[in-house]
Amino acid sequence: MLAHRLALRNLLRHRRRSGFTAAIIIITMALLTCFQGLSDGGHQAMIQVGVRMGLGHLILSQQGHAQDPSLERLISAGPQALALVRASAGPLAQSAVPRLRFSAMAQAGAQQIAVTASGVDPALELPVSGIADARAIVQGQPLPAESATEDGRTAPEQAGLPPLVLGERLAKALDVRIGDRVTLTVKPLGGGEFARAAFQLHGIFRTGIQELDAFWVELPLPQAQTLSRSGQGISHLALYLQDERQLAALQERLQPVLQARGWEAQTWTEAAPELNSAVAMDAAGMALLMVIVVVVVVAGILNTVIMSVLKRHREFGVMLALGSSPGLIVRVVLLESLYLAGASLALGLMLGLAAHAHFATEGLNFREVFGTGLEAGGVLLPERFYSLLNPLKLAGVAALILVLTLLVSLMPAVKSGRLKPIEAIQHHA
Repeated sequence: MLAHRLALRNLLRHRRRSGFTAAIIIITMALLTCFQGLSDGGHQAMIQVGVRMGLGHLILSQQGHAQDPSLERLISAGPQALALVRASAGPLAQSAVPRLRFSAMAQAGAQQIAVTASGVDPALELPVSGIADARAIVQGQPLPAESATEDGRTAPEQAGLPPLVLGERLAKALDVRIGDRVTLTVKPLGGGEFARAAFQLHGIFRTGIQELDAFWVELPLPQAQTLSRSGQGISHLALYLQDERQLAALQERLQPVLQARGWEAQTWTEAAPELNSAVAMDAAGMALLMVIVVVVVVAGILNTVIMSVLKRHREFGVMLALGSSPGLIVRVVLLESLYLAGASLALGLMLGLAAHAHFATEGLNFREVFGTGLEAGGVLLPERFYSLLNPLKLAGVAALILVLTLLVSLMPAVKSGRLKPIEAIQHHA
């Protein structure tokens, strides 16, 4: 108890020095906590935007389709494949979505543009796709939900030309408006003459991704299969997870199906390497910031300890002359460091968590702060980020700082305990 009382007394006796060091630690720890939450929240937003823009957490396709995405490499019998994957994935997959994609030529009047056509099931896409989301539609409506028919196929709810949605830049290039006629021309499965079909423009979307807004067309899956003459074939099945950390478990669970059917699986990191690199680079930047914070905090503690020890040689000499053990001197110096670091880290964490609580509910609007939107890996990120903290990561940083505080304080503490009483009393700081 004596060592604790002496440590607290010494810290309070030099309030200015202790307060200055504590302020540095409090501010840096609060900023670190706040930035860590926004960084992790930003990573989650980047991943969610990426997987919702035509990807998925896990993409299943015929072997070789990722390298050669042609109509010759389709998963046949799409409905049966979808049922099999759903049964095999079980609760690990939140949803499974079939899609058929192929290259096509979009024509409206005299304008012709090469595009990627994606056949989708609007009812299944709505919960998982950013393109199907009504918030992405700037004109018109999303593809209408479709109802099942007796043969298991789906049919549009309204008569007339089937609906189609396309990107905002593509609509400007084709000079089309809602209700206009758009013709798609495609080289069908099996070769032969080009196949053509007319559609009615039902909606125009804006995602912020140039490749989608300028070259992407979505149409109902049955019409895409009819146009491409692919029967019930699909290009791939996109699986979405509630928790991305279960991705490895889902891959392992689906491995027997993949081997038996001759399918392959791609994670979103493999399908979108630019986005994955952007997330990794941002995480590396946050790790560098953590290192800087730890160095600043530990350097502040070391400076305070060294100055405190140098100014108190005579005090330590008197304590040793009166019979205090060298171990007591060492404990006093170490406890001073721990009390200063511990109290400052606690206050810093409290301030940082208060900021985290605000940004976790209200979010941070980057457009308001910086005047422009943010882009990563070719993906336009949401204007508002929400803080998301990993308690274990934050606790690890705080524990690391406390351990390093002990290590850097150990040498000055040991030297103080080895002082010779007469020389220490005669020392002039």
